[in-house]
Amino acid sequence: MLNLIYHFQTSQNQDEEFKPASYHVVYFFDDQGFIERSMLQELSKSVPNADHQALTFLNLDDLKDFALRVSQELNAPDVQLISVQDYNIGLDGAKDLASFQSIFQKYGEKIINEAAQKRKGLFGKLFS
Repeated sequence: MLNLIYHFQTSQNQDEEFKPASYHVVYFFDDQGFIERSMLQELSKSVPNADHQALTFLNLDDLKDFALRVSQELNAPDVQLISVQDYNIGLDGAKDLASFQSIFQKYGEKIINEAAQKRKGLFGKLFS
């Protein structure tokens, strides 16, 4: 399963320069470890107006589109998105390994990769 932790930054005025609100990818990982940053940067190019180097998106829909694109590239069935704030809330309440592992399901949002679901053959459907 893919997991993405993001940070929401509100809009700001700094030194007379306006910076719009943004969604920054903090961590993107699966059961094997972190997803390669260079691959993430390359896939982010499919989202207009994204800061590809910093992996920052102007709105949540763009972040979701990016997450779906990564899950399609990796043929993952879904990706769980969670903000740093919600992750920290879940982490505070985690008392054991099972409750820690459920943070993404409880506080996050699942994006389904329907293309991966359709690729499963008969045996994949029976044994999943």
